[in-house]
Amino acid sequence: MTTGDGDAAGRLFPEDLDGVDPVAAVMLADACRSIAAYPELVVVGALFTAAERVRGGWQVVCPCDPLPQGARELLADHLDGLASAAPGDDPGRGELRDAATRLRTGPADALAAAGRRFRIVRIEQLVRTGPDGPEPPRPTDVDPAPSDTRVFPARPYDLLPDERGASDLTTAELLCQVLDAAAATGNEPSGAFLTPLAVAPAFTVAERAEGRWRPVGRLHDTPRQARESLVTYFRHVVPAIEQPGPETAAEYAEAADLMADGTRRNGIAVAGRRFRIVRIERITLMGPDGPEPPRPTDFDAR
Repeated sequence: MTTGDGDAAGRLFPEDLDGVDPVAAVMLADACRSIAAYPELVVVGALFTAAERVRGGWQVVCPCDPLPQGARELLADHLDGLASAAPGDDPGRGELRDAATRLRTGPADALAAAGRRFRIVRIEQLVRTGPDGPEPPRPTDVDPAPSDTRVFPARPYDLLPDERGASDLTTAELLCQVLDAAAATGNEPSGAFLTPLAVAPAFTVAERAEGRWRPVGRLHDTPRQARESLVTYFRHVVPAIEQPGPETAAEYAEAADLMADGTRRNGIAVAGRRFRIVRIERITLMGPDGPEPPRPTDFDAR
């Protein structure tokens, strides 16, 4: 059994750090390293969420969903929650509940209720790959240790700001790949949405099988959550479902202990299988009036 899978060597730092925010400089250096070690980008599909217009931008208010209608229903639940929290004599309660009903019965991607604006937002996902496979988490990725090993703190939802600085090299590269993939499938964005905005990455578990890396788990907000899902698989799913022999079961138990020992291990090989924690980059396209909604060609439940 080996560990450390996917830890590519090498760091590329800017030559001149004068006047640069140290945190931003380290993150830029990490991004440059990733471009060098994992130069290929693969578009892996879109997700959808909901955001509210707030001062300074658009605040994401819901988890992501693979389908636009799934995001609409999550937004409907959010609006119902806002209505329930409003005072009983607030006239906006009825507007919020009516808006929730519209979202559940029709493909509404933008609506206003109780003096507030909401929109369904499209987020593109990409994975970097290199000679050794898909990119693992970066050292600069937020990866907090939970206060309780059974409960993870919720990651705050993204704010999509109105004021955006010039796109850095990595974000510009993401945009080019997104546009190339969209052109190849006939799913191009409207010309009004061409300003890229990187949002927080997601993480998942992948397994090497039949010469390819395949995702084998759900998306997670942090690398640690993805590691914990792999620990759960080794400790509970494998013994109960796959029922290996005593020696193999001991290997999986040892692998679980290694992945759970508090270090930032990004991969492991056990019982002839290879697993890796994979980083998924995410980007949304912004226009003059806010983030891009679902495209007409996006698959939907309706």
